[in-house]
Amino acid sequence: MKKAIIFTLLILSSCNYIRKNQNDSRENKSLTKKISYHSFNMLLGRIILCMLCCFTFISCHKQTREPKEPSIIDREKIDAAFGDDVSKLLLDHLYIVVDSITYKKLIQNNQWKNTYATLDLGLPDFAPIHEKASICYLRGHHHYIEILGPKNSYNEPIGKSGIGFSLKNKNEHFHLGVKPKLKTAVDSFLYATETVNMPIRNIENLWFKAFYTPSPGTALHTWYGFYNPAFLDSLYKKPYTMYKREAFLQPTYSDQKLFNGIKEIHLSCTIDDYRRIVQELKYLGCKLLDRNGDKLTIAGGDVKIHIEPSTKIEYSKITQIICRLNNKDNSITQLGNITITNQGTESTWNFNELHKKNL
Repeated sequence: MKKAIIFTLLILSSCNYIRKNQNDSRENKSLTKKISYHSFNMLLGRIILCMLCCFTFISCHKQTREPKEPSIIDREKIDAAFGDDVSKLLLDHLYIVVDSITYKKLIQNNQWKNTYATLDLGLPDFAPIHEKASICYLRGHHHYIEILGPKNSYNEPIGKSGIGFSLKNKNEHFHLGVKPKLKTAVDSFLYATETVNMPIRNIENLWFKAFYTPSPGTALHTWYGFYNPAFLDSLYKKPYTMYKREAFLQPTYSDQKLFNGIKEIHLSCTIDDYRRIVQELKYLGCKLLDRNGDKLTIAGGDVKIHIEPSTKIEYSKITQIICRLNNKDNSITQLGNITITNQGTESTWNFNELHKKNL
């Protein structure tokens, strides 16, 4: 555009110079010749105007057709700055501590146990539950739910809960030095670590290495673990090249029962827990799916996390989970202070009554 204007000005300047010389040398010419010169000048002006329009059109057209390359470069800069190679995140399991009435109803309701899901006592041999058990595990295809009674061996209080995710780095096998790959390097989140061992046939075996953000006093824990495939080798006495959730759950999961896995988790959090969990998921590259004020829906790997802050609650809590069923079912089961509503292939666990009774 600038070149077109300069070029036009040069032409106009040259033309003015020519006209001036012509006028100086022909002052005594007739009126007819003056008119012809005037016509010539008008024609020349039109030609110059047309040239200017052409240059302007070409320049503008070029500008409208070439903005794609800079946007590609910008995206590359953004990826380089924020990191595109992050750890793959999937839900592993969640736990919740229930009151004595709810726990007793859950382990004694034989009709529900026979149709909904397999319940066991966990590692190392997944033994069937009994009335003296203080913890039981409900097994799905990829996920499981850990339900603790009020007198559990961890001394966890009623209403407390936690969510455990699994992590995997691209082209990296499990090792003790493994670390999460985040969108940005941060020192204030996911910096604490713990290795978890479990005894199998009287031998301690490394199960997973967990990363978390220390949150003293929280009632809703979140952790993110790298799982050791050698643990499956020891547990099932056959080699595994990688750790898969379905491989761990395969001996206890039954597709003949209703429960398949967890689809969505609803959280109501204190301000501090809200910020912590949202930032953890953000740094692990989880996408924001929806926002309604401060209420967020985040893609937490293979589940949706619905999270909202509250200044009116005493502790953070899981308020509801939505599960996937293997077969259609339409029934409502009341297990103490937990209501489980099945509609089609969805099953909704509502914990609101549990939390109300716990206040």
